[in-house]
Amino acid sequence: MAKNNGPEVYRARRRKLNVLGLAVGALAVLLLLTVVLFFGLQKYIVFGHDGISVVLPGAEAGDGGGSGAEEELEQAAAALEVTDPDYSEISARAGEGLEDYIGIFVPAADVSTSGVGRYTEVMELYNANALVLEVKPVGGQLVWSSTSQTAQAFGLGGTVDLAQLVAALHGEGYYLVAQLSCCIDGLLAERSPSSALTLNTGVPFSDAEGAWLNPYSETVSQYIIELCGELIGMGFDELLLKGLSMPITDAPIGYTVELSSEPGPEAAICGLAMTISNALEGYDTPVGVILDTTSLRGNLAGQSGQNVELLAKLFDRLCSATDSGWLSGVDRDSIDQYFELGSPEQRYVPICTYAPEGFPSCIVRVPENILPAADGE
Repeated sequence: MAKNNGPEVYRARRRKLNVLGLAVGALAVLLLLTVVLFFGLQKYIVFGHDGISVVLPGAEAGDGGGSGAEEELEQAAAALEVTDPDYSEISARAGEGLEDYIGIFVPAADVSTSGVGRYTEVMELYNANALVLEVKPVGGQLVWSSTSQTAQAFGLGGTVDLAQLVAALHGEGYYLVAQLSCCIDGLLAERSPSSALTLNTGVPFSDAEGAWLNPYSETVSQYIIELCGELIGMGFDELLLKGLSMPITDAPIGYTVELSSEPGPEAAICGLAMTISNALEGYDTPVGVILDTTSLRGNLAGQSGQNVELLAKLFDRLCSATDSGWLSGVDRDSIDQYFELGSPEQRYVPICTYAPEGFPSCIVRVPENILPAADGE
């Protein structure tokens, strides 16, 4: 075969151009440049009525004329004002369609099939038609074995078959009211320290009434709502909330919650009251609140946190312990003036050791010497 006499030349093999790689690389560079420019020019972005513009140093920030110098910003004095919440605009939604009742109070220790008999025996003496069963005392131990998640989580339940007791008492024609303590609960405060009310040193707070709970605690509010819903489901005709208040004390209570308003007794209790009321609004069961008598008599609502004007809008009845059904230790007009709906005679319920005349509804705490002896005594 004839050979080519020309010079031999080495020709390297051409590599194919990686178009996809170049495109991805260019896009990454473009994105990086965009991010750098965005953050680098943020301080030069101007928001105006006509839209968004970028004004670089030395450029004009005005309308096309001028020297090109930056405009001097006007100094504005701004202040954050923290104000107390205003409850005056909240509409009244409670107090209508109530039934009259004269109720005999039954303490938690006697809420059982055998124990309640002592109290039904004296009902005729007071012309009573109702029983007020204390199902959650200040100690915190529930009378019944509750299905509440909180009660089960912290072992707060009792042993009484309360649903069966309610059915039996209803069968005898009694009107039934369930009384439960809200912010005084020694057992929950002990077993759930984060739910306890504390001093600003972090030490749990307790006084002669018992160990107190933190009204700002979500565990506390949820627990009360769970119990109320369960009691309504059992068939109780009415609920009565005790201890929906803060302690009357000069001790420095610690508030760790962050609010738009200043945390304090009134904000805490009114907030809890609204949370409970809103959660129970879908039920037809009336709900009452026991007012702090010390607060009423001593004009200490700022310490108890019980804003009577708000409570009268949210709850059907306001009760207070007293030796005088007419005065309740305070001028009755100071309470009645806040009842916008329903009858004041029905909505204010005195708690006495007798049934005062002229009150269609009241709660009687029968003196021990009048009650029959308990079994075994």
